[in-house]
Amino acid sequence: MVPTPTQRIGSQYLSWTKRRAPVRYNLARSGVPRLPLERLELSLADLLHNENAEDGWPPLMERIAARQDVTAAHVVTTHGCSMANHLAMAAVVEAGDDVVMESPVYEPLVRVAEYLGARVVPFLRHAENRWHIDPDEVRRALTPKTRLVVASNLHNPTGSFDNQDTMADIARFAESAGARVLVDEVYLEFFHARGARTAVRQSPRVLATSSMTKAFGLDGLRLGWVLAEPELAERMRRLNDLFSVNTAHPSERIAARALDRADVLLAESRTFLTRNIESVDAFVRDHDVLSWAKPRAGTVGFIQVADRDVDALVDRLHADFEVAIVPGRFFGAPDHFRISFGLDSDSMREALSRISRALRARV
Repeated sequence: MVPTPTQRIGSQYLSWTKRRAPVRYNLARSGVPRLPLERLELSLADLLHNENAEDGWPPLMERIAARQDVTAAHVVTTHGCSMANHLAMAAVVEAGDDVVMESPVYEPLVRVAEYLGARVVPFLRHAENRWHIDPDEVRRALTPKTRLVVASNLHNPTGSFDNQDTMADIARFAESAGARVLVDEVYLEFFHARGARTAVRQSPRVLATSSMTKAFGLDGLRLGWVLAEPELAERMRRLNDLFSVNTAHPSERIAARALDRADVLLAESRTFLTRNIESVDAFVRDHDVLSWAKPRAGTVGFIQVADRDVDALVDRLHADFEVAIVPGRFFGAPDHFRISFGLDSDSMREALSRISRALRARV
C-alpha cells in the first residue's frame, strides 16, 4: 500500500503515544526510569552554561568515541536518536532510492525514509528464529536502487540481539550493492558489559545512532548521536546546519557526567530489568494465548496474542486498568503488543496482574 502525502508526514505511532492520557502503569515507555539529576553531582554551571560548541562539545564526543572504540571524528551529536536517524538517512538517501528495512520495524524509521522520497523494501525477521536477522534475507531484499539498509540492535520491538558476525555479513552484502547500513543502537548499551560495541567498527559502510534516552533515563536532554566514518560524519555536520545547528550545551555537559558513571548506572538497571524480564516470562507462560521470544537484555519485548483483538485489549487496559502497552500494528505485527520492563519491580508485577485480569475477561 502506497502511503498518501499526509501519511508520509510525521509518525502515526508518535502521534498516538503523545496524545494518550497518562496512566499509572506505563509499559509503553521504552526506557529505564528517569535518572534523578542529583545522581550526577551537577554544578550550577553545568545547568546554566550559556555557550555553544558549534560542531559538538569535544569532551562529550571523546567520551562517546572512547566508549565505542572509535575516534571523536566519527561522532556527530544531535537532538535525540530520532534526529540522529533523520540526519543519517538524509545524508545518504535521495528521492527515488530504495531503503531495505527490517520488519517488524519501529515505525518512525519508515516514515523518515518515506519523507525523503525513498521506497521502503522490507526484509523479515522471523519469530521462529527468535527475531534474529538472517543476512540472506537482507541480501535477497537488495535491489539495484538500494542505497541504505536499516536495522536496530537490540531490535525494537522484540529486544533481539544480533552479534558482530551477523552485522559484518549485512555490511558485506550492502557494500556489494553499493549501499550503506544504518543500525539504530539506542538499546545496545544494555549489552555493553558483554562486550557489544557499535557496528560501525565492522565496516566504513556502517552508520549507527544512539542517545542518552533509553539506557540512561535522560530523555529530557534530547542528546543523541550518529557514528559514521569521518568523511560522512563531516557531511552530516554540514547538513545539520540546516536542521538544528548545534545541540544545547547544558545537555552535552550533563550527558558527559552520565557517561562518566555509565557502568554503575547500567549495572543498577540490569539488576531490576533482569528481574522484570523473568516476571514477564512467567506471565507469558501462565497464559496459553500468549507467546514470545524472551529477550536476554534491554527494556522491551514483543508478545503475540492468539484469538484476541490486540487494539481492543490495548484500549481496555488503558481505560479500565490504567496500564499502557503499544499495539503491534505500529511495528507491522497487529497480533502482537510491545511491553516495556522499565518500571520498578513491584509496579511491574501489579501491571502484569492487571493485564492478566483483562485477558481472562476475554477483551
